[in-house]
Amino acid sequence: MGQRSNGRRIAEVALGSLPLGLALAAVGCSNGLEPSASDVRPSFILITLDDLDVRTFEAMPRARVLLGDAGLTFNNMIATRPLSCPSRASVLTGLYAHNHGVLSNLPPLGGFELFRDLGHERSNIATWLYAAGYHTVLIGKYLNAYPGDASPTHVPPGWSDWFAPLLDMPGTDEAAYFVNENGRIVPFGSSEADYMTDVLARRTTDTIRRQAASGQPFFVCLNPGAPHVPAVPALRHANAYPDAIAPRTPSFDEADISDKPEWLQVAPRLTDKDLARIDRLHRARLRSLLSIDDMLDEIIRALAETGLDRSTYLIFTSDNGYFEGQHRLREGKNAAYEESIRVPFVVRGPGVRRGQGCDLLVGNIDIAPTLADLAGVPIPESVDGRSLRPLLGLHAWPASLWRQEILVEAIAGGAPFPLPAYEGLRTARYTYVEYDTDERELYDLARDPDQLENQASRVQPQLIRQLSDRLSALRWCEGVGCR
Repeated sequence: MGQRSNGRRIAEVALGSLPLGLALAAVGCSNGLEPSASDVRPSFILITLDDLDVRTFEAMPRARVLLGDAGLTFNNMIATRPLSCPSRASVLTGLYAHNHGVLSNLPPLGGFELFRDLGHERSNIATWLYAAGYHTVLIGKYLNAYPGDASPTHVPPGWSDWFAPLLDMPGTDEAAYFVNENGRIVPFGSSEADYMTDVLARRTTDTIRRQAASGQPFFVCLNPGAPHVPAVPALRHANAYPDAIAPRTPSFDEADISDKPEWLQVAPRLTDKDLARIDRLHRARLRSLLSIDDMLDEIIRALAETGLDRSTYLIFTSDNGYFEGQHRLREGKNAAYEESIRVPFVVRGPGVRRGQGCDLLVGNIDIAPTLADLAGVPIPESVDGRSLRPLLGLHAWPASLWRQEILVEAIAGGAPFPLPAYEGLRTARYTYVEYDTDERELYDLARDPDQLENQASRVQPQLIRQLSDRLSALRWCEGVGCR
């Protein structure tokens, strides 16, 4: 990163005798063929859910078959700013939050208006593909606080087709809402046919069929609201999972948080009322995701029926994870724990390995350069992320040439407890965090995957110095220095 070669091997330091990066050559990210060449330019459907954590994704029955069994699952996909609007800005631009400047969900430090005012509507994956002749389509959520101070009919440049719910208008929830359809405000009601996820699914399959007839390659950015609270399910799924409860992981209602930073030490143990609410929301989240399974069924069927499955990449992810009682956090995200920063990421498409996993570190900053690379579109030098194309196929790719760490960052704020600003380093083995309060956290994920024991004050100073130096190299990195 910055001052070092990407191919440098990581020195071995204790805890124990393992290196900072685990034995990455054995994680299923190499030894095979490159995605097959074709005269047909590929199309893309990028599906980004809202607040879907890895553990909940694993409970989606159809998604695991349609995506996991038919594509490549990245087991260490990191939301580099684990909050909706900054994360979505990173997905669109390929930039870390400290470079795109969208640091929060709402003005003045975040939201749609800041994304626009900083010029990102004029340069992002949609504008790059649009300029290269792609039909670009936004279906679903755009950015938090959209349309803000703009007209409700505002359609950003670079989008051929626009279908964005106006979530900040009165009455706009899963039951009754308005949509900006290419500059025309369209009302939807509260009937079962108007259930938003189903409406977005129909819009997507209609796009697939139209584009199959036109022959023009396309990019669909599909952003359903599930499983974000209130996680309203479709009527057909209202009674599903009657007995489900949130997973009681080792970190659930963590018994001893005396080694955690002060902002978390104030968190009380979960009460019976807390447990009931967490379980109730967990059931609602699972129910809302059944319509996502239905959506995936419809999209993949439409691709197969039109023959576009042979030239279309389907990418599935989430903007950030979600807490369901872990570390005494009743809900939310934003903190640098695995439940918040590690999100689902699966790719299926032409030449992509099927039913396999990859443990190399990837991030939301990698999505835009990956799509550009697969489309044959130049990647701006300013982009912080890396194309994942070498990891998708089966050709040999030395793991030592891939990144060994990725940055996680956040500004102060967030409910239910006052989280300080922090920068963190996620490696294959460790999560290391430095707070503005001068507190630190260090977790050995190989030995403590639930992050129960903060090792920051217990390990050899050499390890802390090394991790801190590597974090400093990323803290203000730009472009190639971030890769």
